[in-house]
Amino acid sequence: MKYTKYPELKAELKELAKEIRYWKSHRKLDKRTSIGKNIWDIDCRINYLKNKFRHRHIAYCMLRGRRYEQIELTCKVPPNFRIVDKIMEEHAQQKTVCAGA
Repeated sequence: MKYTKYPELKAELKELAKEIRYWKSHRKLDKRTSIGKNIWDIDCRINYLKNKFRHRHIAYCMLRGRRYEQIELTCKVPPNFRIVDKIMEEHAQQKTVCAGA
């Protein structure tokens, strides 16, 4: 039996990853014109989603017992730990859910 810790946060990470892949695939001119967006609009959206994913990923790993040094070995810009702490507080009360029987 496999248990999933923090299933809501994990599902949110999967959804963000899917959305990032969608917008990255629509940067080419033919796909971009079909949805009616400018390249700067798409790039701004991708950067916003990447930043959101990064903070949630750090919070998810820290909730599971990792230290920050283990999560990001090298980074040029440190994350905003107030955001990470807020996400951890929101999801700290979740229970472990059985993923399958």
